[in-house]
Amino acid sequence: MTVTQNQSNHSLRQTTTRWKSIGLVCVLLAWLAPTFATADDSELAAATGQLLQQTHGAKWDDAIATARTIAANEGSSIRSIAALVQLARRLDSSGNQVENAADVHDMAAYAVMRLRESDPNSLSAEQTANLLLSAANGLSRSGRPTDAHRWLGEVSQLGVTSPEWTATCMAVASGLLDDGQLELAQSTYNMVIDSGDSPQLATARLGLAWCTAMSGEDDQAALTAIDQFLKHHSEHADVPSALLMQMSCQFRTGQSESADQTLERLLTQHADSSACLQAIVSHCGNHPLEPCDGPLADHLITHAKKLIASPQFTSTLKPAAIGLLVSAHKNDANAESIYASAIATRDQTGDMTAAILEQLTSNDLDADAQRIAMRWISPVAPKQPNTGQDADPIITAGVRESACRWAGRTSNWSILAMAAKDEESFFDGNDQTAELRGRNLHVERLFAEALLQTGDAKSSLKWWQRIVDEGGADDFPTLLRLAETASSSGSITEAAQRIAAARAAISPTSPQSALVNLLAADVEVRQANFDRGRALLESVVRLGSADEDARGRAQWMIGETYYIQERFGEAINAYRLVEGISGEGQWTAAALVQAGKSFEQLGRTREAAFCYSTLVRRFANSQHANGARRRLAALSPDASSESPLRR
Repeated sequence: MTVTQNQSNHSLRQTTTRWKSIGLVCVLLAWLAPTFATADDSELAAATGQLLQQTHGAKWDDAIATARTIAANEGSSIRSIAALVQLARRLDSSGNQVENAADVHDMAAYAVMRLRESDPNSLSAEQTANLLLSAANGLSRSGRPTDAHRWLGEVSQLGVTSPEWTATCMAVASGLLDDGQLELAQSTYNMVIDSGDSPQLATARLGLAWCTAMSGEDDQAALTAIDQFLKHHSEHADVPSALLMQMSCQFRTGQSESADQTLERLLTQHADSSACLQAIVSHCGNHPLEPCDGPLADHLITHAKKLIASPQFTSTLKPAAIGLLVSAHKNDANAESIYASAIATRDQTGDMTAAILEQLTSNDLDADAQRIAMRWISPVAPKQPNTGQDADPIITAGVRESACRWAGRTSNWSILAMAAKDEESFFDGNDQTAELRGRNLHVERLFAEALLQTGDAKSSLKWWQRIVDEGGADDFPTLLRLAETASSSGSITEAAQRIAAARAAISPTSPQSALVNLLAADVEVRQANFDRGRALLESVVRLGSADEDARGRAQWMIGETYYIQERFGEAINAYRLVEGISGEGQWTAAALVQAGKSFEQLGRTREAAFCYSTLVRRFANSQHANGARRRLAALSPDASSESPLRR
């Protein structure tokens, strides 16, 4: 966690008053007037007189050139110093000579130091201090706090610590803090603190703490400085900001328990402060994605609506994600809805959505995960007044896709299937509707698959058709899935068209051609074109690059074609070949049960019983096992000792 520089310096500026240089210069000129008659070096005196005339005539370029001549002179005089101060003041008031004014202020300060060195009695300590303070103020206003700090140090050595000096120190320290000159800022704040009691003491202590904390070099020193501020100024308006700094340093030094205690203090004593809000965001960012407890959990639930309305809270997704987990853990439906909606419209990638659902699932909170996922899978648009303006998105595609993927990964197909049915009412042909609802092609694929998995092949076919024909999907897996669904639930004509489209998407020598040929063979068999179907299946079996499952399925389907034709002997021979291809795979189990049925049709019950008993013994958990047990029970227990599939 970090404390922002702008936030810190803004609070410091609120309590820092700036010393007005105009009044100071008038006083200086009055003090120095009696000494103007002092004899100057003739060259210096001439330049000084010229400078006064040029300043009076507002001839800035000439005056600045003359000022540089005076600054280059090894000598100095009260009159020349006064002339430089007067020019600097006039440049300040001109409004467009900021840099030149700063340069002349610096020249005046150097001239003062030269005069004190050559004639120590020419200026009193108070006069010297006021002249240097005038220069420091001018430099500070011009954005040159480093130069201003140099002259403040000289004033401090003179032992002058007036209210004007303190105010200038605070202004200079603020500028140093803005410029990232933390060490010099610390030095400046320390000067104020060391000077004793002052109306600016609290601000100086806070500034010192801020500089030390921001440097990151000595967190323990920063904690000490913060403790000093909190100890002496417990009622100060910046206490919440100091506590935020304290929490940051404690966390960086591994004092996690102390950091948590500081956060609790912010939550209980300064819950409405911006520092408390920043502390919450920082705490969430530094801790794992899991529900918290205690005052923070209560705060996240009680103030859910207010927190979500804050751009600072929603600048990252993690605070809202933790709020959602807390709400689910405490069964607070209102807060859960607020946080879920916030994530729905902000998580562009869907990564946080996936992490939330995974966190719930891994902790056996399946009911919570399902409930939250349903919010994202079937989003409900809030009622909005008809203002004529474009509607706001109710969910990002990333969130909806992640939630749908989670449902598919965890086999929650029924949730997806219901969402698919509901989504059909939003088919208005408007791409904007799909975008507002976060419905991309990945989501639609999962909807189509869910309908297929839950047995609604006809509805699934409509989705696959939409994905390809309207969505423009042309990847092979999608085209193949459409072809499969069309083969089982569509017309023969459409099935043939979809199979042809899938075949065109791959190379003829691709191993994936086996999958296309399986579908094509199925369509041929549906038309009773058994020989053509078997030819396609045999090509799959011979395709060495095809995977074992596809080849085993093809060999089993060859047996099925003979079985349908009641050519049971040939069917048995085809089934016998499956084990050599599929081994212990699912198609060997399917071949055993079908071979058993074929033997039964031939009246060879002993061989049939052996097929069923082998299936039960080797594939007890197979989907075919229960059917085999029932058929085995209906047959004579006398079974052959030799496998009929191996003869």
